[in-house]
Amino acid sequence: MELRQLKRFLAVYDHGSLADAARHLGLTQQALSASLANLEEEIGLRLFDRSPGGVTRATEFGHSLVPHARSQLAADQRAVEELRSLGEGKSGTVTVGVGEAFAGDVIVTAVLALQDRRPSVRINLIEGYSEQLRHRLYDGEFDFIAAGVSAFELERDYEREQIYSSDDVLVCRSDHPLANKRQLKLADLEGYPWLVPYSRPSDLNTIVDSFVAENLEPPSRIIGSDAYRIGMRLLRSSDLVMMVAPALVAPELEMQPAPLARLRIDLPTIRRQASLIYPRHRPLTPPARLLLDEVRKHAHEGTIKQRSASA
Repeated sequence: MELRQLKRFLAVYDHGSLADAARHLGLTQQALSASLANLEEEIGLRLFDRSPGGVTRATEFGHSLVPHARSQLAADQRAVEELRSLGEGKSGTVTVGVGEAFAGDVIVTAVLALQDRRPSVRINLIEGYSEQLRHRLYDGEFDFIAAGVSAFELERDYEREQIYSSDDVLVCRSDHPLANKRQLKLADLEGYPWLVPYSRPSDLNTIVDSFVAENLEPPSRIIGSDAYRIGMRLLRSSDLVMMVAPALVAPELEMQPAPLARLRIDLPTIRRQASLIYPRHRPLTPPARLLLDEVRKHAHEGTIKQRSASA
């Protein structure tokens, strides 16, 4: 399979029709159809079912090819970037996924340090939930991710380098009825609404299990959101309670006056293993290695440990 064929295959898959994919690629529909037919003939499998008007629907073989095609194209692009970086010495691109449990101050310090050393290096930072970031790492989109590992396992060809551990905390608005109580019990939280990550149902399961373990009524009023800014607005404007990694809400807790307060209760919680995750089966580009070293350096200098100890 040629890279050109894979690129055209993905265009058809993503656009859902030959006509739209052909316009996107700047090809005629006939040329694209012929290229796709050649690919199917080469592998001996039908990748799409075609409908009138050029509409396509991927077969089970087409769906199976998608992650491999994306990974192959990403690897090709990374090879180009690495060669350019090696040839120029001080340029290139590094793309990093940053999970919600990894302290932002370490990433900021590392990025600024690398910019001082290599000002021509382009740095891309993408935030998201750790569970989702790992799949994009597998697809080859990221050089590495700095993420909080809790419930998921990594694929065999990926290395996890643990940096620190942190336990999720419960937060609410600063004038919440529970904010100033010093000896909270889980029963005190009965009846309050909860804000939970939409894309990570395991968090809600942990909350529910904590209530059930104490023979309490689990929360029934739930808002699921992956929109951080909207979530913070909701939290500051209502009686919502949220279980969250300390690093994610550190800025709000450190403001004067602070818009959020940490509840004085230990459960429910989840322990996150903040880690650097990178591939073993493909070498990091020089800029990626430099940034990874900067993150290690500033994490081990104590910034993370100090934050965790004071949380």
